[in-house]
Amino acid sequence: MSKIINILIAIDTDAVQKTYPNPSKDSSKPTGIAHNMGYMVATGTTVNSGQGTGDLDINALVGDEVRAFATSGSDNFEDSVLLYGMPQFSGTPVFGLFIYQSFTKSAVIPNSPTTPLPAKTADEVFWFYQASVAQKGTEGYMVQFGLYIRDQNTGQPVLKGYYAWDPTIRVAG
Repeated sequence: MSKIINILIAIDTDAVQKTYPNPSKDSSKPTGIAHNMGYMVATGTTVNSGQGTGDLDINALVGDEVRAFATSGSDNFEDSVLLYGMPQFSGTPVFGLFIYQSFTKSAVIPNSPTTPLPAKTADEVFWFYQASVAQKGTEGYMVQFGLYIRDQNTGQPVLKGYYAWDPTIRVAG
């Protein structure tokens, strides 16, 4: 039976900016980052290794859907990240075409600033970078993201640069 595999990606934007202060501004040539600056957690599948690290290695089956989404350590409140690519760089191309999907769904929010319970609900937009698992094999792929920082004068997000690193997916059949 096919399943949905969710991959949460959290980026340590402070460490990225400190270590790579002059990143690429070309999205087709992102600056490579160390694997200890991005953390990945997968649900809905078997994790071979690397849960909570930048070296996530998961299992999937043909027909599964992978939904990836990214955030900064501040939940995109200060620095923001936008996942924009997950291209193959080695092995067998197991993913189909990645596309953005967004859904508006009720979410749980605190009742008030001082009393979180009982919780309330409010509509929220959730977005995913989603692809079907199309064939068996092992694929090394890139996690590519844009990093946006707050302009000191306007408070608006502005592009700092493009970055990437390389986890793995294994597809049995």
